[in-house]
Amino acid sequence: MNKLFKKIFLYQLLVLTIGCAFIVVGTNFILERYFIEEKTHVLLEHARGFEEIYDASGRNSSIDLELLIKDVINLRKFTDADLMIISPLAEIVVNTGYSISNPFARGFSYYDFSDGMKGNITTKKSTIKTRYGFEQFLIVGYPIVEDGKTECILVLSLPMWKISTQIRDISIIILFSLAIVGIIGIILLRFFMNRIGSDIMKFKNLVDYVAEGNFDRKIEINKNTELEDLAMKFNDMADELAKIDEGKRQFISNLSHDLRSPLTSISGYTQGILDGTIPYENQQKYIKVVHDESIRLSKMINDILDLNRLESGDVLLSWNQFDINSTIVEILDKLEKRIMDKKIDIDISFYDEKIFAYGDIHAYSRVIYNLFDNAIKFINEEGSIYIKTQIHDSKILVSVRNSTPYIPEEQLKNIWKRFYKIDSSRGMEKNSSGIGLSIISQIIKEHGEKIDVKSNPELGVEFIFSVAIFKNQN
Repeated sequence: MNKLFKKIFLYQLLVLTIGCAFIVVGTNFILERYFIEEKTHVLLEHARGFEEIYDASGRNSSIDLELLIKDVINLRKFTDADLMIISPLAEIVVNTGYSISNPFARGFSYYDFSDGMKGNITTKKSTIKTRYGFEQFLIVGYPIVEDGKTECILVLSLPMWKISTQIRDISIIILFSLAIVGIIGIILLRFFMNRIGSDIMKFKNLVDYVAEGNFDRKIEINKNTELEDLAMKFNDMADELAKIDEGKRQFISNLSHDLRSPLTSISGYTQGILDGTIPYENQQKYIKVVHDESIRLSKMINDILDLNRLESGDVLLSWNQFDINSTIVEILDKLEKRIMDKKIDIDISFYDEKIFAYGDIHAYSRVIYNLFDNAIKFINEEGSIYIKTQIHDSKILVSVRNSTPYIPEEQLKNIWKRFYKIDSSRGMEKNSSGIGLSIISQIIKEHGEKIDVKSNPELGVEFIFSVAIFKNQN
């Protein structure tokens, strides 16, 4: 938790620092433009006021230089700027600047005010050498014009440090405000982290507990937040993992049981033949039992290996067109003896004489064979098996239904699991490995198709699976 808080704190501090830097730089830029425009406007207003005074003095009598100097000094008090009056001959008539004693020697030039001599107002920032070194000034040149002739230029120069001081004071206030906001943010972050910290620790402890293979605990967070949704999903995941773990245990148990049975028979009968316990005249009978059990064991192992290959995607399907109806008939022919032995009635209903499907014919043959094998295996004598093909939504649907007693709904959803047997004793008796339907389901899934099972007392048990249609058939 402390590591997480430190990371979030560092990220917040980094963002805050970068944000402050951008705000300060941006604020300085905006404030400098604002204050320059505002000060320029103020200087121009005072320059116009001075122009009125100058005009009034000129109309009443000849200009009194001492009076003019007095007016300029009074004007300086209001503008906080140094003032100079420059004649058209570039002579300094009046200069109130203490820092710029000799303007033309310290950076001013006649050229700077050539536009002013033409009657144009000039505004500029200039770096000028003063008594204290080079400084930047905001300079406004305002021509005093009478009868279309420039009488003189009023030059108002304001040191930029006065503007910078105002900007600095505002920047300090902004930085101080940002610092307060940042501190409050950190305090709120700590408070928030403390609130969610306990919930996160619950998650951590439960994850560690589940990682050890324990799935019996749940996490409870009674808050209407994303953490509550996460807790619910985590609990669902734990339930699924518990089911998988239980399935794994059941799988190992069933596999051990099903392998032990044929191995016990093989070991017992061969030992009886070797030590003479089984009489010679009965040995042939028990050798056949050993042979049958070996075949059963070999088939079970092959089924397990095939299912593992299917689930891992190691089986490459060979896609070709094939007649699904012919495939069904061929498989029924292979099972004819078993069908006849149990006197089973076969009812076949094909959609058409030929229906060309697209897929791996060997894989689908295994699906059909396993379904027929189950239908025969679990049906009573003189029962009925119904086989049907039809076209629906551009898919071939194959239905296999038998009249066996129905399977309860709660058991139907488990029949696709490895080694699941509705009745374990019946599964043993019927020589079932318990993974045939798992193989069927995986083959159908590899083809991108679907398989479903329905059961009720009137219907019996019905399996329906889909097959892709071969597009070029007529």
